[in-house]
Amino acid sequence: MTIELILSMLKIRFQFIIPVFMVFGFLISCNQKNKLTGPLITFAIPPAGFKVELGESLPLTPTVMNGNNLTYSWSLNGSIVSSNKTFSFKPLKIGNYTLQLKVSNDIGSDDKIVQVAVFSNYSPYISQIIEYQYGPGQNATLIPTNWKGNDFIGQPWTGAKTFTSLGGWGGYIIAGFDHTILNIDGPDFAVFAQPGAGSEPGVVSVMYDLNNDGLPNDGEWMEIKGSEYNNPETVHDYQVTYYKPVNNGNVTWKDNFGNSGELIPGYGTASWWWSGYGDKTEVVFKGEKLPNAYINTSTVPGVENWAVRPGLFSMGYAECYLNLDYNISLKANLFDISNAVDNTGTKVNLSGISFIKVQSGVFQVAGWLNEISPEISGAVDLSLIEYTAN
Repeated sequence: MTIELILSMLKIRFQFIIPVFMVFGFLISCNQKNKLTGPLITFAIPPAGFKVELGESLPLTPTVMNGNNLTYSWSLNGSIVSSNKTFSFKPLKIGNYTLQLKVSNDIGSDDKIVQVAVFSNYSPYISQIIEYQYGPGQNATLIPTNWKGNDFIGQPWTGAKTFTSLGGWGGYIIAGFDHTILNIDGPDFAVFAQPGAGSEPGVVSVMYDLNNDGLPNDGEWMEIKGSEYNNPETVHDYQVTYYKPVNNGNVTWKDNFGNSGELIPGYGTASWWWSGYGDKTEVVFKGEKLPNAYINTSTVPGVENWAVRPGLFSMGYAECYLNLDYNISLKANLFDISNAVDNTGTKVNLSGISFIKVQSGVFQVAGWLNEISPEISGAVDLSLIEYTAN
């Protein structure tokens, strides 16, 4: 056998053997890979999901098998919130939440769904009335002399509850919650209106219980800055002294700018005194005077057609029905604590609030409408209720 023949036979054998080894190596490789699996999450989840109280944290620590080169992704109601293995869920509102954990590597992935119900033992609504003073107005005869504005407490329009009338300019109510309302993104609390359509703007101020004694004695009130705060017609640090009627006459008044006048009702009452002042012959109110809210749009002599002035009170006031912050489902105006300012108009950073003050802000007698007097029906911490946005 020649050398050339022998070399040719060896070449054929090598050409056959090499593919065989390649196939064999491929099979071994596939077999080894088949033995590897992606991550596997094990998680002790209660059958009905987790429950956590508002303000508390829920630490979530999964166990992951086959954990090489893992990436983690936590999603809350569909939005990614963390890429860490462990996640501490601290909700800002009550409600039902869906958390999803997805763990991945180059082999595969696994995911788990976690349901969380968030609750609170606090009342969403006003729990105490601290002070109430009715301003001169047409409802004075309807208010008992010892009435403290208690219809403002709790859920509105339940039982025999109706609304709290603040009366004419300066009348106010100061009330408190049984907890601190936290300042979170978006509106934080709401003031319920009297269900209707006639806006009568009330100025809203807030205070944080810094010394934790349950009383609004922690410095100045911070006003929620409304759309008319910088209006040239708005008067800050306004003061009016009202004088008790004499011989069934009308209430007279004098302000701190030297102006004076008489409250002449358009209909339905002979004397515009107010309830709760006993034998006092005068009473003083201080606050912010907003622009006149109504104009008579009638062009017919002797006919009155009162309507809210266009372009005013778009946000930031109680009992305003046609503005941007009125929620139809709640029948309430929504307020953001982040809009609070001090008495110089400077923005303040409040972490939360415990008390609110609502004060009648318009000093106007609009014909047959009589005085512009807010009627409000309570307030609510929006983090403790579920409601429908407009």
